[in-house]
Amino acid sequence: MLKFNQARKYVADFETTVYEGQESTEVWAAASVPCWSEDVYVFNCINDFLSYHFKKPENQIIYFHNLKFDGQFILDYLLKKGFKISGADLNQIEYVDEFFYIKDYKKMQNKSIYPLISDIGQWYMVVVKINNHIIEFRDSYKLLPFKVADIGKGFKTKHQKTLIEYTGERHAGGFISEEEVNYIKNDVLVVKEALEQLFEDNHTSLTIGSCCLKEFKEICKHSKNPNNPLSQGLTKYSDVFPDLTQITIPDDYGAQNADEYIRKSYHGGWCYVVDGVEGKELKAHGCTADVNSLYPSVMHSESGNVYPFGHPKFFKSEIPDKIINNSNYYYVVRFKCRFKIKNNFLPFIQIKNSFLYKFNEYLKTSDYCINGDYTRYLYRDGEKVDSIQEFTMTCSDFKLLFKHYDVYDFELLDGCYFNAFCGFFDDYINKYKKIKQESKGAKRTIAKLFLNNLYGKFATGDNSSYQVPILDQDNTVKYFTVKENEKKTGYIAVGAAVTSYARNFTISHAQENFHGASKPGFKYADTDSIHCDLPPDQLINITVHPTNFNAWKIENEWDNAIFVRQKTYIEHTIKEDGEDVKPYYLIKCAGMNQECKDLLNASITQDFSNLDLSKLSEKQKEFIKLKRTLKDFKKGLEIEGKLLPKKINGGIILIKTTFKMR
Repeated sequence: MLKFNQARKYVADFETTVYEGQESTEVWAAASVPCWSEDVYVFNCINDFLSYHFKKPENQIIYFHNLKFDGQFILDYLLKKGFKISGADLNQIEYVDEFFYIKDYKKMQNKSIYPLISDIGQWYMVVVKINNHIIEFRDSYKLLPFKVADIGKGFKTKHQKTLIEYTGERHAGGFISEEEVNYIKNDVLVVKEALEQLFEDNHTSLTIGSCCLKEFKEICKHSKNPNNPLSQGLTKYSDVFPDLTQITIPDDYGAQNADEYIRKSYHGGWCYVVDGVEGKELKAHGCTADVNSLYPSVMHSESGNVYPFGHPKFFKSEIPDKIINNSNYYYVVRFKCRFKIKNNFLPFIQIKNSFLYKFNEYLKTSDYCINGDYTRYLYRDGEKVDSIQEFTMTCSDFKLLFKHYDVYDFELLDGCYFNAFCGFFDDYINKYKKIKQESKGAKRTIAKLFLNNLYGKFATGDNSSYQVPILDQDNTVKYFTVKENEKKTGYIAVGAAVTSYARNFTISHAQENFHGASKPGFKYADTDSIHCDLPPDQLINITVHPTNFNAWKIENEWDNAIFVRQKTYIEHTIKEDGEDVKPYYLIKCAGMNQECKDLLNASITQDFSNLDLSKLSEKQKEFIKLKRTLKDFKKGLEIEGKLLPKKINGGIILIKTTFKMR
């Protein structure tokens, strides 16, 4: 990986052909601007763009905002020009941050490429060696996870994104209008301005998460809290948060090492629709409350939460008395049991990777559901299968289990415990909380990024599998996956604790406002928000404050809503942040793009003023003519307008297809 201060930095962007019936694609406009400059160079083909950079007698780092798209065109062009893929066979790899890099770029041959693409298609970097110089094409989205237009607004950049007509007969080497030149210039200038703000604060890692962890480690070195194990001067970071994969445990603990054992207790956010509410229209004065910075809230000492550190101590059969309800310790347990939800309590347990349960369902019981009836036993291949299940939970989830469920046939298998401390993250969080509260524009947006992206680094797993591109027989770039598990892991004990505390915070407040499916109260949650068909002044134990940690903000108020399933709902919004607004339909639907949302909104409201009718297909025109209600927002709804990527000769295009609710 290039040393950041030894390479010239640029921001670039491609505009590619979009027209009906195309069988190949190409770059018809490209822009490049050096950081700390406004001299944007515009090219009308990829050859001129790459030639311009290849001829420079310097190492370069070039950022594209969505390298997964633009990088396809670079790989397609270079592979057809005879460049070879390098890296997979070099045996010259080193670990930096959360990725592997070529240790010595001198080992790369000229006209070779080293792509860094994860097994699930996440593009981080494409390294090219040419004329004994290195060019790293990086993805700025991994540092700034926003759309370009939102970057301009959030960072309040001098330049702002503009719009052009994307579809039309354009080709490489053709004429670029003044409007098109201004459009592509603005795109690179907006991203450049935002990146400069990060670079000036020495945030130069490949991803925002890596920047956060680097900053956290640096701040810990100067902590003035004498009780913080990280600030005692004699303690290394790796002693406080050691590599748990190197702590082996006996086979009868169900895992090979401490990381594998604890990782089973790591879960994401709680996203839940109250049973019996799905698909029903709710006509009431309701509101949505969002936790202010949920993860920083539960990480800060204001929450009272303690976090594990050091090496775990393992135990069998019984939790040691000294650690129960003792804030000096944090523990994880593995056990077996059956369970059934208590009356008027909300479920939060999921059993995944089992064909006997729906993978995303929050279960009310461990008993098996057969044709709508529940049974403790079922028979498969002549064998009796009991519904007793095995779980690994953090202590906070373990306590919540007994609060929400009746537990039967309980057997504690084993567990481990850590010394714990409250306040590891205070210096880091306080710094960015203060910046967020006192700043506007770029500084405030950067502070929000640093508040919200540290926790995830502690949960990093060891999957280092990657994709290798090849030029296939049909002259398109294809990919094959190389499986690896060599990546350095994060300290999963903290990662599991953070998400557990956060989940408990949301669930507990939802529970206090839950009065049953048929009574006003809690109806839907998504990680850091609860949605209730109650006005704000009737919410129970919801402390409202615009910025305080462990408090809530009333995001919006609505008078009509429908919650179909997880991440799929509509709210007819009448207020935002306590202020009256022109009523509109807030549409959230996993997988539905903005164009489809606009069409659905037009169909419901019969207001077409925000649509350019001349650009709609006949199917889309027919769709919006039909007056719909919230009850039409259900399984089977089809809207033309979804975009799917398709690899073709030259790069990638977006094919318009139909979105269907399933």
